[in-house]
Amino acid sequence: MAETRSRVLAIDYGTKRLGLAISDELQMFAHPRGTIANGPAMMDEILTLIHRETIRTVVLGIPRTLSNTESEMTSEVLQFGETLMRALEPLGIKLERRDERLTSLIAETNIRARELPKQKREQKYLRDEEAARIVLQEYLDQLKNG
Repeated sequence: MAETRSRVLAIDYGTKRLGLAISDELQMFAHPRGTIANGPAMMDEILTLIHRETIRTVVLGIPRTLSNTESEMTSEVLQFGETLMRALEPLGIKLERRDERLTSLIAETNIRARELPKQKREQKYLRDEEAARIVLQEYLDQLKNG
C-alpha cells in the first residue's frame, strides 16, 4: 500500500537546468514542478525534494536520436543517471530510465497551445518542466495499462 501512496519524480536533464515533474500520490497524473540549476547543488536539491515529497521512484528521460542512436547528450545524461543511482540506492529509491525522444517538440506544442503571451511562452524553463511532465505521464500511463 505504501508504494501506491508515494509519488514519482521525473527529471528532464539539461546542461543548464533540470526540468522536474511529480505525480500525485495515486500515481495517475503528472504535474510540472519547475526546474533546478544544473550545478554543484543539484543533487542536494533533488534529494531534498525526494524526501519532502515522499518519492519512491525517479524517472530519468534519456535522449536518443530519431534513428534510435546515442548522442553526446545521451552519454552525459547516462553519466548523470549513474551518479543519481548511487545517491538513490541507499535510500531504497528506484531509478527508471525512459526514452524521451520528441518530448521537447511535444512540450513546445503544448506550451503554444496554452496561448500564453510570447514573452512567457519563450521562457525555456517551461519547456524543461513540460518535457519532464510528458515523460512522467507516459510512465504513469504505462504503469496503469501494464
